[in-house]
Amino acid sequence: MIDFEFDFRYEGVKTPALKNVQGKIGKGKCIVLCGGSGCGKSTLLRCINHLVPQFYEGELEDFCRIQGRDTGELSVGEVGGLAASVFQDPRSQFFTINSSTEVAFSLENHGVSQEEMARKVEEAFELFSLDSLKDRNVYELSSGERQLISILSAWALDTDILLLDEPTANLDFAAIRQLGELLSKLKEQGKTLILSEHRLYYLSGIADEYWLMEGGQLKGRYTEDEIKAMQNEGDIPLRTLALSDVALSAKPPAENEGFMPFVYHTEDLHFGYRKKKEELLRGVSFTARCGEVVGIIGQNGSGKTTMGKILAGLLRPSAGDIFVDGKKMKSRELQKNALFVMQESEFQFYTNSVMNELRYGHKDTPEFREEAERLLKKFGMWECRDRHPFALSGGQMQKLSLMIAYFSSKRVVILDEPTAGLDAGSLKACAELIREMQRIKLVFVITHDIELIAQACTRCICMAYGKTEQEIRLTDDAQLKMVVDYMEDNFRMGTNVPAEKAADRKCRLHPAVKLMFWLAVMAAVSLSDNPLLLSVYAALVLMLFADGWPALALAGGGVMAVLLGADSLLSHTPVYFYAAVLLPRILAVSLSVYPLIGRDEASRTLACFRAVHMPERLIMVCSVIFRFFPVLSGDMRLMRQSVRTRGVYPDFLQKLRSLPEYLEILTVPMALRVIRIAETLSASAETRGIALGGKRSSYVCLRFHLWDLIFIFLLIVALVIGLIR
Repeated sequence: MIDFEFDFRYEGVKTPALKNVQGKIGKGKCIVLCGGSGCGKSTLLRCINHLVPQFYEGELEDFCRIQGRDTGELSVGEVGGLAASVFQDPRSQFFTINSSTEVAFSLENHGVSQEEMARKVEEAFELFSLDSLKDRNVYELSSGERQLISILSAWALDTDILLLDEPTANLDFAAIRQLGELLSKLKEQGKTLILSEHRLYYLSGIADEYWLMEGGQLKGRYTEDEIKAMQNEGDIPLRTLALSDVALSAKPPAENEGFMPFVYHTEDLHFGYRKKKEELLRGVSFTARCGEVVGIIGQNGSGKTTMGKILAGLLRPSAGDIFVDGKKMKSRELQKNALFVMQESEFQFYTNSVMNELRYGHKDTPEFREEAERLLKKFGMWECRDRHPFALSGGQMQKLSLMIAYFSSKRVVILDEPTAGLDAGSLKACAELIREMQRIKLVFVITHDIELIAQACTRCICMAYGKTEQEIRLTDDAQLKMVVDYMEDNFRMGTNVPAEKAADRKCRLHPAVKLMFWLAVMAAVSLSDNPLLLSVYAALVLMLFADGWPALALAGGGVMAVLLGADSLLSHTPVYFYAAVLLPRILAVSLSVYPLIGRDEASRTLACFRAVHMPERLIMVCSVIFRFFPVLSGDMRLMRQSVRTRGVYPDFLQKLRSLPEYLEILTVPMALRVIRIAETLSASAETRGIALGGKRSSYVCLRFHLWDLIFIFLLIVALVIGLIR
């Protein structure tokens, strides 16, 4: 099935990433590539799917044959038709907004007919009992649900081989369990599975062999029994193969050193976002003390991260109070005392090197440098000290975030999924660092990782449906088993998340009609003729009403009315240009773009581009641009929260005095994040056949209706009236 032999060195890097790695994998086998971070697992997958050296440049020697075909003679897209790839972070490989069109994306690139695509997509959701994920907005799904969509996308192409790069790195307990069930079904179908993975317990009974890699070399091939025997003897640094083997090693609450002891108490906390009807938190109350490490567990949607941000003062509860040593604390006071370490590590880095990131906000004393060196060496990152944080791997970013928390002077630290993507050695170092923080701080750990709970937590708060359902003190293995049993009995995917279907929010008009309105608006705003702009704008507001955006239409019409009133009042003042000329044009462009990419409309707009035979590369560019819009506002909110929790600018006046630096902190990491995601998107596009030639169909079926003709006529009338006036 697969026969390969690789020697590879990345461009500009002296140390080889792979050294004489060779193997043969038969049909229907499940091979797990395991080992520490940076050992070459992901690089080996990139060599097999031909992203190396076609996308990730370097010196590659030797060969790879898939089903007898030499991959060196094939394009990346052609190899993708033989071996489908699933990347670590599904957020970085989606090209559309709708889950069903995402599953169909590779089929479109490979020229599958529209009828066959519809059948294949329907079959994918039905076969794996995932109908609840069909026709959903992918940004409303949990990380686990997104990863399942990624696997369905790979399965739909009907390749015999699936390559998965750390598929559980961003998944919770319930999603990992469902992923294991999905992989088991794929293996029953005769699919060949090759996984790079740190978490291993969910693969028990599925994996045929575990290939241990170290320093770019393949050290050995082992069965599950052999791996377990080596683990029991302590000869192999891998994560557990069975949750039942995890033993409690966390220390009891520590005697406080440094800070004065304090008690942290929450009383009847409630919280709900304005746009959502249901509350995320419904009366959360508990007490914690300095010297504890409190694990917060619960399935997706149970309110864990929301509660963590409230504890750090980043969100304000709608009801309830937080007390420290009996004193009621406001959100701003909590921010001065608590640090929230996000799961999205890249939002928390502001400098140009790892060492500078640790120094940020601290005096650069010899003692500090000595402690920083100790930690960097302990985490295996001393060699990375001068690298830019965005040049680190996901696991290395997580470790850097933990070190920042360790050096923080704040008394309370809240860690959100701190072990995502960490190998066994890094997990152990992470737990040790948390235990060191435990001596002088109160640490909350939001996690699904049983191994971390066993090594670091002194008790667990179990959350469900916004409430604290149970508290378990971890004093022996019996209590740890209670935590495992609770997770296995109560965690289910999607039960806390409303399954709102995209089909329930359909827009009425053909995207080509909305493109005509956008072009008319762009033409009108480029001219100094206000009557033409107002005429087209009035037609645009009517189109928004008809297309299912009444609130947007009312808001747009109201703002324009205010601007027109300002026109008559301010016509001879310095602000006239902004109030009557510039702002109406900005508003018109914004309103014309929203119906093209809002909700799930981006998928229909891209289908329209394909219908008019726009070049595929240009469609890919538009797809990348469109997919950033739904997440930009959320990403910017996370950046602002990161700045607040790090205490960089504690008040508005300091932000104002350091405005250039503040704007740089907000925008540069965002730009680097966009570049990072765009790189992964490009790699995903190549493997999914974006560059393949030939005729293509679109999964989305578009048809003109009477409404479309009416609004084309309305637009023509608006243009004529505007030009005549």
